[in-house]
Amino acid sequence: MRNPIGAGTFYSRTKEELEAELDLLFQINTEYFNDAKGIIVPHAGYLFSGQVGAKVYKAISGTKKRNFVILGVDHYGTNIIATSKENWITPIGTAKVNTSFVEKITKEQGILVDEISMEKEHSIEVQLPFLQYLFKEFSFVPVQLPGISYNEILELAKILLDENSFFIASSDFTHYGEQYNFLPKESIYGPDEYVKKLDNKIIDVIQEFDSRKFFDFIEKKDLNVCGYVPITLILEIAKKLKAKKILKVGYDTSFSVSHDTSAIVGYGGLLIH
Repeated sequence: MRNPIGAGTFYSRTKEELEAELDLLFQINTEYFNDAKGIIVPHAGYLFSGQVGAKVYKAISGTKKRNFVILGVDHYGTNIIATSKENWITPIGTAKVNTSFVEKITKEQGILVDEISMEKEHSIEVQLPFLQYLFKEFSFVPVQLPGISYNEILELAKILLDENSFFIASSDFTHYGEQYNFLPKESIYGPDEYVKKLDNKIIDVIQEFDSRKFFDFIEKKDLNVCGYVPITLILEIAKKLKAKKILKVGYDTSFSVSHDTSAIVGYGGLLIH
């Protein structure tokens, strides 16, 4: 069993508190898309990005798929494309890993079962309470992605492709501030507006549905979208699943809550159908 590292920091510590928190978040209005192939959602604390996340998850609450492949980030630099065979615990209960799917995708050596490298990573874990709130029975497949080449992403898309699974790319958008080593001169007089404008450009590129263009756009401009590899990968998988459109369902920045212009993170919620 993998114990939660986000309880009490990224989301509420107890079952009662977490369910109450999710009750509030899911009161948000949204459109419904039962034919969605995947979503792009943030992974910050629910206080900051929970409304964006809930709006996107609520939009896919009618999906009939019950296996969720969650593409997460390697924040701690393990440099391993990692997955897990252990079930994951949250305050709501136990989320079951689809071990047969894990065995299938680890037959080749590109993806490794590595429980230790996933112990501290939150980007996959914070998605589970949303799924537990919406679906009584489901399985999931965690895939933690480091910085890899575009060609490696194409190979992973072939390995992970599955018509019966729903795909989730976990990513925050622009990280602004000295602590993120990102302080463009033109942002000085309006950091929040700068982040929003930049993120809207990034979202525009995502909506072109060209994984190569998006990957190159982030790398050439040296932008710090932490989950650009998961996003690139989900674009490639969704195209193979014959998805046609990418909708912007929600967007916000941490400034809405913190009112702190020294450190701002953008949160985008997109739906692929």
